[in-house]
Amino acid sequence: MSQPVSSTRRGFLIALALAGSVTQAFAQNTGAHLEANKAVVRTVIEEVQRDGNFANFEKLFAASYVDRTAFPGFANDREGTRNVYLTLRKAFPGFRAVIHRQVAEGDLVTSHKTYHGKHLGEFNGVAPTGRDITFEAIDIMRVRDGQITDHWGVTDIGSLMRQISAR
Repeated sequence: MSQPVSSTRRGFLIALALAGSVTQAFAQNTGAHLEANKAVVRTVIEEVQRDGNFANFEKLFAASYVDRTAFPGFANDREGTRNVYLTLRKAFPGFRAVIHRQVAEGDLVTSHKTYHGKHLGEFNGVAPTGRDITFEAIDIMRVRDGQITDHWGVTDIGSLMRQISAR
């Protein structure tokens, strides 16, 4: 037969549980944790998107990854995101981003960046123009245990399409 828990003991147990939650939340917001999460996202931008290191893609994107704002015509999973990166790299050789700012809070990393490239491959039905392009994007990526699990983004594709459209 179990003993009733006194109100003092119950209060102590609740305080202990809350302290654990606060400690976990604090740990997620320490400088080292936030910098590590930002480094994961920077690695995706620099080594996967820019350099085409898709071995890192496999390491950095969780199997359960979901793109909450998938590029039209692409799946919202890892394969869809991999295909977006491959498509951009093929259409715009030298594709790279300049990161203007990154902000991390908890397990989320927000990046504001400008992409650059040269339109030397077909993109979205538009034949290569040889034009230099730039467009801005703001992404939010959730990083858990060193892997990206979720993505939300706003990309100025309208600007990109205007740059490669017939003049």
